[in-house]
Amino acid sequence: MPYYRILVLKILLLLVSVLISWASCAENISLTTQNIDAQQSQKVASWLNTGVNVVESTLTPIPHAQLKITVKGYPDAMEPVPWGQILREHPIEVLLYVNPNMPLSSFVNDWTLYHELSHLYFPYLDYQNFWLSEGFATYMQYLVMFRGEIINSSQFVERIEQGLLRGKNKTQEKPGKLNEVSADMWQQRAFKRVYWSGAAYFMEADLQLIEKGKDLTEIIARFSHCCLRKTMSGGELVATLDKLSKTSIFSALHRHYRYRVDFPDINQAQLRVLAKHYQAKQGLSEQQQGSRIIAD
Repeated sequence: MPYYRILVLKILLLLVSVLISWASCAENISLTTQNIDAQQSQKVASWLNTGVNVVESTLTPIPHAQLKITVKGYPDAMEPVPWGQILREHPIEVLLYVNPNMPLSSFVNDWTLYHELSHLYFPYLDYQNFWLSEGFATYMQYLVMFRGEIINSSQFVERIEQGLLRGKNKTQEKPGKLNEVSADMWQQRAFKRVYWSGAAYFMEADLQLIEKGKDLTEIIARFSHCCLRKTMSGGELVATLDKLSKTSIFSALHRHYRYRVDFPDINQAQLRVLAKHYQAKQGLSEQQQGSRIIAD
């Protein structure tokens, strides 16, 4: 077959794959509220729209054909969003508990929504690799807020520094190999060690990608629309990310991190490199400023 025909065929196949993947994006997102009045529901919908917009601006449109968000009012809570989780059913669901009496600004400045929405770009992993999925969402919660101009570069660096310190302190309390602690983090209450060790993994990977003219958000955007499956092993995930980035960064770091008994060292200078890189990508495009939340 002549070369130009092969080239045309490759281009057509690429276009088809792109169309198929983008067809799976959540064009409309259903919202169900409980124990929340009509006025509070409007505030909640506004907050959710902001969250979806800034997450998609940082990564890519949410890679699920259908998405349900359930928000339950918990007026006795001392914080705006005391709890959130992903229910991997059909359709996939984001469950959030909120104090509906809090002002809109308190919701926007809370990291929980950005953390949970970031989980939608990852598969469900085996327990020994939960540090990967929770680490990604933990890093993204502040990167999303920074990219969306909810926090500035100094706040981005400061909040991550504080989180890393909490992770380091918890590592001293909860010793052992990271993969083993990850598999038992509920019993051990080792969440801070697991979450922030995983966040450090992705920061370290991101720093290496930036040196090569790439970054983590670009790789995850591609992954979520070409290769995302409902479940994967940690090994499958990092191998796929290596393939998409055309590096061995993810698997090399994974081999090291999963058996770590110490806490990773990410310094302030490295965090400033990340802040400088992503500051150039701040703001929302016009396509990402609309409202797609549909209340039931």
